[in-house]
Amino acid sequence: MKLDSRPPSTAINSSSFDFLDPLEIINEMIDLRAQLAELEQQVKALQPAFYAACAALKQEKISTERAIISRRLTPGQWAYSPEIVEQEDWLNQLKSQFKQAHEPIKGREVYWLVKLLMLSTKA
Repeated sequence: MKLDSRPPSTAINSSSFDFLDPLEIINEMIDLRAQLAELEQQVKALQPAFYAACAALKQEKISTERAIISRRLTPGQWAYSPEIVEQEDWLNQLKSQFKQAHEPIKGREVYWLVKLLMLSTKA
């Protein structure tokens, strides 16, 4: 399985954005998102073999010319007492009420989402 290393279909110089038609920019974003989705599918397909290859080396850190791969563990789960779980639920309820009653002080930004209408591009 080889990743496609071709550049985007129509590479756009960031300084030329002002001179392009808005629909051209939108179409370029859609093309790039389609390429990204294709790459994500390739990564997802390769991931089990990649994990097996890393485990086979039995090292915490794997160094190559192009990357350093480190072994990490996901967060653990604990069995809390019912009292602590109840307090956490109560705290989350208070936080939710606070969020509904108050506006955030920072962190709001405007962004646009791109939802691709094609599931996959198979040639």
